[in-house]
Amino acid sequence: MKIAILFPGIGYHCDKPLLYYSGKLAAQYQYEVIKVPYTNLSRSIPEAFADACSQTENYLKNINWSQYEDILFISKSIGTAVAAAYAQKHDIRCRNIYYTPLAQTFDFAPQFGLVFHGTRDSWAETAVIEKKCQEHRLPLSIIENVNHSLELEPADTTAPRPVKSDIIQNIRILESVMNLTGQYLASGLYYRALSADEICRELFRNFTRHQNVGKCWRKEDGKWVIRDDPFIDDWTEDDYQFLVQCLKNTVQTGGFVYAAFCEHSSGHMLKGFVSVEPALFGGEQGYLDLSSIHVSEDMRGHGIGKSLFLAAKNWARQKGARKLYLSTHSAVETQAFYKAMGCVEAQVYDQHHVEQEPYDCQLECPLG
Repeated sequence: MKIAILFPGIGYHCDKPLLYYSGKLAAQYQYEVIKVPYTNLSRSIPEAFADACSQTENYLKNINWSQYEDILFISKSIGTAVAAAYAQKHDIRCRNIYYTPLAQTFDFAPQFGLVFHGTRDSWAETAVIEKKCQEHRLPLSIIENVNHSLELEPADTTAPRPVKSDIIQNIRILESVMNLTGQYLASGLYYRALSADEICRELFRNFTRHQNVGKCWRKEDGKWVIRDDPFIDDWTEDDYQFLVQCLKNTVQTGGFVYAAFCEHSSGHMLKGFVSVEPALFGGEQGYLDLSSIHVSEDMRGHGIGKSLFLAAKNWARQKGARKLYLSTHSAVETQAFYKAMGCVEAQVYDQHHVEQEPYDCQLECPLG
């Protein structure tokens, strides 16, 4: 049996978007969903926390936790502190989704789970949340320019209501957050940036590169055609060692390495990664090099590649790039993925990549 408890915030009840849709996702994945209803909470954090804890104790007092093999706490704002405190007090082992946690949440040794935070959250400082998540080894998704509700502030503060562009962007942000939430609920998937110190051969112990290739794209006489070229693509031990060196160098020089992990009873296993190099090139093209993106064979088809690619785009955009540059595997199915991500043939080929991999397809992806 599986149970999901929704812990709301001050004024952010369970029918607001983050909790409403995550509750729907939990029900879809066969969780029994229980919504804790707070009433008349103070705007003072200490008073509201004490009152919310008391109301939670009363509302959940009849639950027999031992009958559930999977317990999920989904919490928002002050609810993240209440959820962490409640789990600690009752020694409940649970998975977690923490939407916009407060600094006080981390006083209760929060258990593992996803953390979402916006850089314009007036209730919590980004630097504090980053530091706390690093200390507790919690995967953190930071969303730029959004507030405590993970929504953009209105572009025109004098307007009587949000403009259409803000509404559409907020829907896209919500979609992205729910996509990550759904992946975690369905498969135990989560994402986080890697540090240079943790990139080692052992990290790839449960990663399988294997790919059966049948047909590939080839450029002949200026035209792209599909040719039969069957082979098995896999990595040798030397390939893995070289990969480790490359990824370490990417991080150490200021680049981006972002990974997908699968939460499992035997540990947290890497199942996908993407890397973006730090140096702009290509003149007015404004390229940043997406140097690698791979998903383990056993986890393809779960949306991991798309999530990794979108994270790379967001990082490159924040670094001032106009486009991502990609020297990519020419297999038909691989090219179909890149096309779905919005990639097209590069306007300017990088000769270093062409010389290194003459059969690769040279692509770019606009970041506008």
